[in-house]
Amino acid sequence: MTANGKKVFIVYFSAAGSTRHVAEIMEKRFKELGAEPSLYDLTENKDLCQTISQQIRRLGNDCCLMMGSPVYVSHAAPPIMHCISKLASVDGSCAVPFVTWGGASSGISLFEMARELSRKGFTILGAAKVLAVHSLMWQLENPLGAGHPNSADDKLIVQLVDETYSKMQSGGGKDMELSRLAYQSKEVHAEMEKVTLEMAKALMPTRGVDEEICNQCEVCTEFCPTDAVTLSPYPVFGEDCVYCFNCMRTCPEGAIKADLTEVWERIRDRAAFFKERPHTQIFV
Repeated sequence: MTANGKKVFIVYFSAAGSTRHVAEIMEKRFKELGAEPSLYDLTENKDLCQTISQQIRRLGNDCCLMMGSPVYVSHAAPPIMHCISKLASVDGSCAVPFVTWGGASSGISLFEMARELSRKGFTILGAAKVLAVHSLMWQLENPLGAGHPNSADDKLIVQLVDETYSKMQSGGGKDMELSRLAYQSKEVHAEMEKVTLEMAKALMPTRGVDEEICNQCEVCTEFCPTDAVTLSPYPVFGEDCVYCFNCMRTCPEGAIKADLTEVWERIRDRAAFFKERPHTQIFV
């Protein structure tokens, strides 16, 4: 560890790359401040949480955990919540959850992440929601969240890092009231608690594989963030699929097909219903 620095673990799940972008902004700023940040991508190593947990317990108040996720159907991505569940209880360590969302609704993801981290003993020093281009609208000319995260979003992330590091240097800050992260109305919050990714999967279009043009190149398996795609002998989609459609987006032959028209309509209807503002916000 650096002489005046603190250890920072930046753990994230990022299917489309927006959450990775935020994590990398954090890493860069922490380095500029003299901290010792380490970046961990759950899409590359799904078993790292227990290893990180051991280091956090050893370091105590000399470290902080920054944990980031895209918002899926009002919640954080399953790999992130699974990772939090695997963390050992701590005493004195701090945490900052952050999410990226595509302009429909950031849901109750920040609240749920902070609540579970708090139950593990972490002091919640801050949080952030960051607008990003909607990951399921890559085929459209004018997707929700187009152009985000942008430089203004990045500046807010830098501000969050500055505030977090200042609190770490002063011996830790006051635990954030979780009610600040429950910014949806009580009625909406309650409804969002009932909705699950499994329920949303039932509304997703069926993916087909054109076996005449699929050359079994394995690109879809490489870019699946949850290792849910296997070749048998053509792509098969397993239960861990989070319907990010990376397989379809990255297929060089265009062999994986799905009609997302109804999905786009539901996303835009959701955005019009919630009219969530501000788009990007830090909580410190």
